[in-house]
Amino acid sequence: MILKSYAKINSILYVIGKRSDGYHELYTLMHKIDLYDWIEIKKSAGGLNVKTSVDELNSYNNLAFKSAYLFFDKTGIKPQVEIEIEKHIPIGGGLGGGSSNAGCVLKSLNKLFDYPLSNVELFELAAEIGSDVPFFLVDGSAICKGRGEKVEKVTCNTNGYKVFLVVPNFGVSTTQVYKKFRLTKGGGVNKMAFTVEGGYRMRNIISHLHNDLESVVLREFSILKEIKELMIEQFGCGLVSGSGSTVFSIIGSEVEQKGKLDRFCLEEGFLCKNLRFAD
Repeated sequence: MILKSYAKINSILYVIGKRSDGYHELYTLMHKIDLYDWIEIKKSAGGLNVKTSVDELNSYNNLAFKSAYLFFDKTGIKPQVEIEIEKHIPIGGGLGGGSSNAGCVLKSLNKLFDYPLSNVELFELAAEIGSDVPFFLVDGSAICKGRGEKVEKVTCNTNGYKVFLVVPNFGVSTTQVYKKFRLTKGGGVNKMAFTVEGGYRMRNIISHLHNDLESVVLREFSILKEIKELMIEQFGCGLVSGSGSTVFSIIGSEVEQKGKLDRFCLEEGFLCKNLRFAD
């Protein structure tokens, strides 16, 4: 089977507190976007073989490998698969590429071997692999709580909206961002009062864009602060996604914004994409 492993953005991310297990308590709204890695999974004569198009990911630390290994360990099924990943999601950009690969592999292996894991077991295993992995078991958008493992799928009306990404040629370490992050009193979760009957209105989401981790990233990388300010000037909004280096805007129709996109000139080495939301 050949699959699309979608990237994500965090339009809302509040860090509520530090947990006893060492993780942080989160409240985040995430959306899949139409940027993806290709994953091919096929049965083989024996063993577990995971390859990627990025040399540094061809190791046992690869989350896709961890996902497959834990699946076979949990189910007791003899590993007999080859997994190849063609990477397009930038590494360290806060777009969830590794977690997406892990979730996609886990969900697909469960299907390939005739659903040995229940839905509950699948989410439990995903949480064991990584905090963002459970989100990638669902489609579209979701509110994620806890350290990310509590997933509540939501309906967002994204018709007519696109995500404009600016991705630099460097990544940011999630571990280092959390180490440098300092909790402040108050928090803004109680401001999340934009839910409406039938789902979440994108216009309201745009007015509530927030990322508690952004302060660390912008402090460390002044160029990203400049990009964010330019995006706000051009499109009315700009935000760092998750703990990574990507800055994004959620904008209206391409026809409305074409002139602004054409004028958005950046240094060489930055990747710019105007993407749809993914189902």
